[in-house]
Amino acid sequence: MNEYKECCGINIKKVSLGELLFNKTMIIAYILIAIGIIGWFELYGLRFGHFFVNNHEVMLAAGDPAKLPEIAHALKEQIFNLKEIEEVNKDEPWGIFVTQYVYLVYGGSALIFLVALMELFKVKVAPKVAAALMSFGIAMALGGMISIASDWGNPLNIYWMVLNPQLHSGMWMMLPLYSVYIPFTLIEIYFLITNKRDLARKLAGVLVILGIIIDIIEFYIQGILFNLNTPRHLWTDIPALWVYFLITGAITGIGGAIIFAFLGLKNKPYFEDFIKTAANIGLIAVILAAIYEVIDFMVVDPKWMNLIIAGSPISWMYWGWIILGIAVPFVLFLTKKPSAVLIGGISAVIGTFLMREAFIYGGNIVPMTDRFGTGPEATSLYNLAEITPYAYIPPHTMEILVIIGCLGLGIAIYSIIDSLFDVRSVNDHADH
Repeated sequence: MNEYKECCGINIKKVSLGELLFNKTMIIAYILIAIGIIGWFELYGLRFGHFFVNNHEVMLAAGDPAKLPEIAHALKEQIFNLKEIEEVNKDEPWGIFVTQYVYLVYGGSALIFLVALMELFKVKVAPKVAAALMSFGIAMALGGMISIASDWGNPLNIYWMVLNPQLHSGMWMMLPLYSVYIPFTLIEIYFLITNKRDLARKLAGVLVILGIIIDIIEFYIQGILFNLNTPRHLWTDIPALWVYFLITGAITGIGGAIIFAFLGLKNKPYFEDFIKTAANIGLIAVILAAIYEVIDFMVVDPKWMNLIIAGSPISWMYWGWIILGIAVPFVLFLTKKPSAVLIGGISAVIGTFLMREAFIYGGNIVPMTDRFGTGPEATSLYNLAEITPYAYIPPHTMEILVIIGCLGLGIAIYSIIDSLFDVRSVNDHADH
């Protein structure tokens, strides 16, 4: 029998340090984090540990032919950055860190949004799973934010945006947004698990409505940020881009929730009810995503779409998304059988990651500037098929290790929340 200590209106489970930090979930998280640490160490070594030169060293080397190749290589690294490190390559400004950011943040945020909708429409199983799923969703989002912070350019952007504010920039939309969004989600979780049930019931409706509004604002701002990239027709031609983000994020979120339910809720009496509810929500999401893909095919610049669906290095990602993210989940969610729904959920989380890769890499597959004679000014934006090589650089192995580490951090965050506040069980007997 678990023992609890009340603090600030919440029952905090009494757990030993060993139970908190060395349970099975945390051990898995530590393994993933250890993999990530290898990636972070090697990646920053490649980025910041190579040879840099200054003007004085260049002048000293001018009369020494033996040093010139080394100086030339160092200058190339400083001007163009290492070609092996995709995230900082000038032809490919966004890569797998941004991919994982939008994957986990949109997936986690969409899951929180879906939970709020379930509460609003009084879905029977919603009160029982809301605290656990919202905690899982915020852990996903925080894992994604750690991923994008792994590129030191982003923390430096935050540093400079404070020292030299440019209020029209995208960062000034992002930082205030998450400064409100994360604390508000934590407040929502607090009122889901608090002992102050009368106060929670009085505020429930207001919190649900505010949560839905804040989630919509978040996705709307994300859509605006991508629409600022006017040369990227893959991003700017999609109508109501924020709705597309929300729908595809919902597939990620519901797929993750299904896997989570099999791992953490399978012994609950409401498990099968939740799986059926999740399958129904997943069906709606994949149908809406399929409709959106048809619309995208009709309205996005056809020369850009041709690069995405065939003849470019990222075409396999797009078709992986269509098959694993839409077709397979649609068929398996229709069955409503738990084992089939689980496979559909796994397929959905894989497929939507490929979708985020296709979207991020696809938007950048053509160089953006003419500084090096390879951009749209040199070859014409509408001669996309003739632009080779594509501005596509596969992620470095170390970057892949980093995103694995970020997953581990997300798992660790959820595990600590669950160990302390018992979010999987606190509302087992709750009802509307």
